[in-house]
Amino acid sequence: MSNEAEERRRRLAEGMDAFNRGDTAAVLAIFDPEVETHIDARLMNPGTRTGHDGYLEMVGAWNEAWGSIEVELVDVSEPDESHMLTEVRQRATGAGSGVPVEMRLFWLFEFDGRLVTRFHMYPDRDSALAAVP
Repeated sequence: MSNEAEERRRRLAEGMDAFNRGDTAAVLAIFDPEVETHIDARLMNPGTRTGHDGYLEMVGAWNEAWGSIEVELVDVSEPDESHMLTEVRQRATGAGSGVPVEMRLFWLFEFDGRLVTRFHMYPDRDSALAAVP
């Protein structure tokens, strides 16, 4: 693995840790200001959003539905030099119901240098890999 790939993996892990502790500034630090955030139509709050404001809008919609959310990095692979595919275990509790939910998701990240320019979420590995240009 190249030094650049190691650095990207470290930054992704730090970003997920920051998300879990509610450190929005640290999460946004790994994203390009014009990052494209996409949630597959088979997942909750689907659609494509742009920029830091778009990411914050997406997270805000999650927070309305979930009382708590925690993500755990399960696996990372590199489909090519500019992409990283992560398997993520997401645990959440319904905001109104209190019902715990656990799901496995696949997050696809595209990098330009040190920053993420695309952050996409899919329900399965094949869909995420199909999104790599």
